[in-house]
Amino acid sequence: MQWGWLQALAASFPGGRRYGEISWGSTPFGPPGSARSHARRDRMRAAVAALALSAVIAAESVRAQSAAPPVDFTIAFIGDQGLGSNAQAVLTLIRSEGADVVLHSGDFDYQDDPKAWDDQISGILGRDFPYFASAGNHDAARFYGPGGYQEFLAARMNRLGIAWRGDLGVQSSFTYRGIFFVLTAPDVFGDGDGLYDLFIARELAADDSTWRISSWHEDMQLMQVGGKDDQTGWGVYEQSRRGGAIIATAHEHSYSRTYLLSSCRDQTVASTASTLILSRDDPSTPADEGRSFVFVSGLGGKSIRSQLLDGPWWASVDTSTQGANYGALFGVFDYQGDPAVAHFYFKEIGGRVVDDFFVRSAAAGGPRPCTTAVCDCPEATPCDDGDACTVDDACDAGGVCRAGAPRSCEDFDACTVDTCSPRSGCDHRPIVLADVRRVLTRGSRVEACAGQRLPKSVARRLGRARRLLGRASRTGNGAGRAITRALHLLGQAEAALGSAQQHLSPGCAAALRGQLDDASTKMSCLRPGSRA
Repeated sequence: MQWGWLQALAASFPGGRRYGEISWGSTPFGPPGSARSHARRDRMRAAVAALALSAVIAAESVRAQSAAPPVDFTIAFIGDQGLGSNAQAVLTLIRSEGADVVLHSGDFDYQDDPKAWDDQISGILGRDFPYFASAGNHDAARFYGPGGYQEFLAARMNRLGIAWRGDLGVQSSFTYRGIFFVLTAPDVFGDGDGLYDLFIARELAADDSTWRISSWHEDMQLMQVGGKDDQTGWGVYEQSRRGGAIIATAHEHSYSRTYLLSSCRDQTVASTASTLILSRDDPSTPADEGRSFVFVSGLGGKSIRSQLLDGPWWASVDTSTQGANYGALFGVFDYQGDPAVAHFYFKEIGGRVVDDFFVRSAAAGGPRPCTTAVCDCPEATPCDDGDACTVDDACDAGGVCRAGAPRSCEDFDACTVDTCSPRSGCDHRPIVLADVRRVLTRGSRVEACAGQRLPKSVARRLGRARRLLGRASRTGNGAGRAITRALHLLGQAEAALGSAQQHLSPGCAAALRGQLDDASTKMSCLRPGSRA
């Protein structure tokens, strides 16, 4: 839908011009840079938006529905971008990951230069790449009017033939490839409570898509881990949760993601499982069944800030405190052909994946999930026992959720140690010297060699390699030389084992050779330049 009707509507007010250029008679709103400092202007704009919304809803009583997303349909979520090399590196990452869409939750280039921002996107992703955005506080001065951000966003939507309802990027909604988007701007243009929360509730209630995403820029203090205050009001969070919509925000220049929440206002965790099950509220019941999660993806390229806040509702945090780099959150919908499942991961431009989780939409139908230890569900119904290290949990005959098979955390990277935490799931930390020393220690205590004496030529070299690495780990000096010498000793130990294996059982010789190979592989990961 084009936005000329909104301009005409604004022009119908006395003394008014195009929406975004409103002067309201002789009362000026101040210079362009004061977009958030005049409450009266915000109220006037909010009034126009509310009136415009009523006109749209009256004119479009029937909402077109699209088919489910294509298999492995990927959305990149970012915010707080800027211009320059960091922002371009994030866009390049998005292209290399094969993303089909970008959803930008506000703060574009920080220089009030819409054309430069649009050129940066087109130069890397292409002029016709689907790029959706909500207005941020740093975009307010140049969002409306000729040559403004909204004009570039609308032109891109029009080239792609994507119709939308409402004030694009401020109070708008649309469906693209089976996914329903609601884009708002609480506290940027008007209050969140009493305006945008009502819009979000109405739009989500009228939509029956399997996947719904509610996106805006600013935050409430406890829905970010940095230095932001309460800004949007809780209504936009709670109405999005009740509608079973994924809640995408930015503003704080870091990454954070909650567990599944049954209340954003109270930070009530519904489940700590690594598979988050979205569900919407049934207004015909007294219970509030809405479940969703909130994320802040603000590492689009502008800057990286430290962690100042924490809470038990956070599933993942990546700030300068954790050594964060710029990156994007990727959501892969219709994952491997399952329309009810999406795979999410946050990836930095250096290749590090700092968060990895799955989301299931209850709107896709099928058996209602059980997410508590004891629940009213038939035998064999899928459930979640709250342990991130189990998969395929199911209810038993008594309605108790029983753990399924252990989760495999194998990432097939020889240079990581793969572990699982019942609370946070899989972790893949880099190999350190202590890991190699443990392998060398086990090499002299192989169960298959019980009752057999380790050949002195092998034991002596294993001991020397272990001592070398021990000294290097304690002092931190000469680690590269110690690793090179230790690798040489392991090579000698393997050669000595070949000469002495006739004195060992075949099982013992094979087990020792496996331990030596394992130690050599892990040690090679620590050599300078091995992780370039």
